[in-house]
Amino acid sequence: MKLEEYKSGEYIKMNDYNAFIPSKINHNWGWDDTKLDKLLAEANRQIGELNAYSLLIPNVDLYIKMHVKIEANKSSTIEGTRTTVEEDLLDISDINPEKRDDWEEVQNYVKATNYGTERIREGFPVCTRLIREIHKILMQGVRGEHKTPGEFRTSQNWIGGTMPSTAVYVPPPHTEMAECLTDFEKFINNDEIDTPDLVKIAILHYQFESIHPFLDGNGRIGRLLIPLYIQSKGILDKSCLYISDYIERNKDTYYDMLTRVRTDNDMISWIKFFLKAVVETSKIAKDKFRKVVEFTVEMDKVIMSLPGKSDNVKKVIDALYDEPVINRKKLCNLTEIKEGTIKNIINNLLENNIIIETTGYSRNQIFTFQKYTDLFLK
Repeated sequence: MKLEEYKSGEYIKMNDYNAFIPSKINHNWGWDDTKLDKLLAEANRQIGELNAYSLLIPNVDLYIKMHVKIEANKSSTIEGTRTTVEEDLLDISDINPEKRDDWEEVQNYVKATNYGTERIREGFPVCTRLIREIHKILMQGVRGEHKTPGEFRTSQNWIGGTMPSTAVYVPPPHTEMAECLTDFEKFINNDEIDTPDLVKIAILHYQFESIHPFLDGNGRIGRLLIPLYIQSKGILDKSCLYISDYIERNKDTYYDMLTRVRTDNDMISWIKFFLKAVVETSKIAKDKFRKVVEFTVEMDKVIMSLPGKSDNVKKVIDALYDEPVINRKKLCNLTEIKEGTIKNIINNLLENNIIIETTGYSRNQIFTFQKYTDLFLK
């Protein structure tokens, strides 16, 4: 079936509103658009280079951990959370009470991502069961916890407005969802078609957002599906492509493109937007990895020049790669180095501007490995 002939679905009349039923997507999709071909080739090239690069980097899993935390922050920010990445790296006891709910939501996103990544590594397929398991983790103990975590909705939801009749968009009624989700799941795991995987995940993301199968958390789950699908298809050996930062920077266009699929049957423009996100995100990820490698080489030289036993200094620096925003007590626990020695190392790191102290207090200080975090945030 040609993407140029794609029909997005139909509206059905409910009481005082119209709900949208997306058309089935489990087809072998082709197209005539040569610009889409060109973008797809570039996206595949960039993601292939990112994959090769990630396999050459020592300790890449440590750096991916930072990528995941930034993805969690950006994806949650799209939904309205207000913590900074630096705040997300703190312990909850160090967070302003007014922001603790936001902090919890971001931490849940990290947990949900790590859980999904591990399940796929074990060979579990991307499917509706895995999606529900991830949703349960995402919504555990946060503001949406009363909205049936881990369960598909059994009532009508809507986007925008105070009720379906004033909404910007009304997804399918729950009575129509089972058929939509069956088709969605078949398309995920249909290996008999030759639609390229990056095109498939673009279509799948749109379809998930249109079905909106949960009462809350649909946007975050929909974005989380992207790296999980890419990982499941072996496109990347390491899960290191996260596009929420691109989406957040182009949020209005992102929502407009998804809406245009429904209103104008324009799936091709949405896929092009998605492929551009993959291209730019892959380039940025490669650049960040390159800068991190250069930085770690530089830090290895610095370690040798600092006073004290270089083994202890290296343990502290390695701990900071893992926990770049940290207090003295936690640093002692992670490194198993005595507090007096840690204090001396911290003072040396402060004097050399390798870390900064962010509270301004003389007690309960928090130290940030800012030169490292800046590599990911700029």
